[in-house]
Amino acid sequence: MNSTELYEIERSLWTNDPKVYHDSLRHDALLLFQETGVITRDTAVAAIREENREDRRWAEVSFSDQRTLSPTQDTYVLIYKATARWNYEQSPITVLCSSIYALHSGDWKLVFHQQTPLAAGPSGLHPGI
Repeated sequence: MNSTELYEIERSLWTNDPKVYHDSLRHDALLLFQETGVITRDTAVAAIREENREDRRWAEVSFSDQRTLSPTQDTYVLIYKATARWNYEQSPITVLCSSIYALHSGDWKLVFHQQTPLAAGPSGLHPGI
């Protein structure tokens, strides 16, 4: 597995498919969002199912500033900026993301994901972009 393939898994998680989430995250994975705090895989899957029922999906997403660390042979850390727009919103959001993948029974599984929103500055532009 290389970082390109891991970023493909990461991008698939932005499709709001509960099966993809369930299958890509390790059973004990944790996710950290400003809106929810720390949540588990099962909580995230249930939330995605609810979003799907309400027809809320990401309409588009792009990654930039992608970086990868591999502290061990069976661990990767992905760090990137995501710009994404919900299907019911006019404007996208931009978040800084980090995800940790670990080799688990021969498969790469997400064990931790974190997002930090970038606040818009007075000009409406995101600082540092």
